[in-house]
Amino acid sequence: MGTQSTFDVDLESAKSLAEQATAAMIKYGVPPTPPNFCVWYNYVAKSIAALTRDIDERLALQQGFGWQANQALFERYFGTEVESAAIRKTGGALKQTVGKVLLRLDAAGQDAAAFGETLVQVHGSLKSVPVVEGSRVQAVVHRLSGATNDMVKRNRDLESELLKSTAEINTLQDRLEQARREAFTDALTGIGNRRCFDLALIEHGERAANGEAELCLLLIDIDHFKKFNDSYGHRIGDQVLKIVGGQMKQMSRGTDVAARYGGEEFALLLVGAPIEIAMRRADQLREALANNYLRNKATGDLYGQVTVSIGVAKFRMTDNVESFIGRADAALYEAKSTGRNRVIAEAA
Repeated sequence: MGTQSTFDVDLESAKSLAEQATAAMIKYGVPPTPPNFCVWYNYVAKSIAALTRDIDERLALQQGFGWQANQALFERYFGTEVESAAIRKTGGALKQTVGKVLLRLDAAGQDAAAFGETLVQVHGSLKSVPVVEGSRVQAVVHRLSGATNDMVKRNRDLESELLKSTAEINTLQDRLEQARREAFTDALTGIGNRRCFDLALIEHGERAANGEAELCLLLIDIDHFKKFNDSYGHRIGDQVLKIVGGQMKQMSRGTDVAARYGGEEFALLLVGAPIEIAMRRADQLREALANNYLRNKATGDLYGQVTVSIGVAKFRMTDNVESFIGRADAALYEAKSTGRNRVIAEAA
């Protein structure tokens, strides 16, 4: 999915990014909340192009980052209920983990200070002890040896705690990444959801407007979907939706973004594809779906054929998101009104 901040970093890189994010938040007066940290961590990592541009523009205009600005950034790029809850939960767990490490480090610092004092005392004792007083030297050495052993043990305990905490942090990162994937995925069909589509369209639309890459949109509507639901129930209707989503996923390539647009409507963004290729891809999808006949496994009875109508539009330099979608939607409406099970390109 084009807008997800999915990137793999080692612990040292993650630590560096976290430090940069914290420094930036302090510099611009951003409250240190888990959602705000999520935004600024991804900003310094440059993992979401649109987010980076949004913040850079605010910085250039010296607009500041008050509560509303930070909330708007989080809601725009990360603010689903699923992910918001996951970030809060993960942030709390991370805080506890880091807190435990800091306590251990503090204890280690105190131990080191105590060990240092012991060495000073021992050094002073050794200087004042005559060579002949071997028993006193032996006692001093014994004391020094005991302090050393205690310090070694504490350092080993600290190392063990740090390794355990690292594993816990890695687990928390995995949970957050899983939550991010779920937040951008339609649970029923397994392809992108509307939020995934909206963010991908913003990112790729800006690139198309700058002439960096062509962009085409397929808006897809399942023909007579209501009939499946009314005649055979929602279970069969859900099966139809899964078939369409599965076929789109199977036919998607590289930078394509397949998503459930809403209800029985789907969308497919083709990045770098001219209108001729987009029309060909749309017709391939339509034909592949038209070969699907739903059948009752128990009785062998046919439920019907799965067909779709598709409207295709190409992003123009003068477009915004609304005008681009509007032309694809108009083409889809024409495909439906002229008989369905067909592909129509936008009006020239």
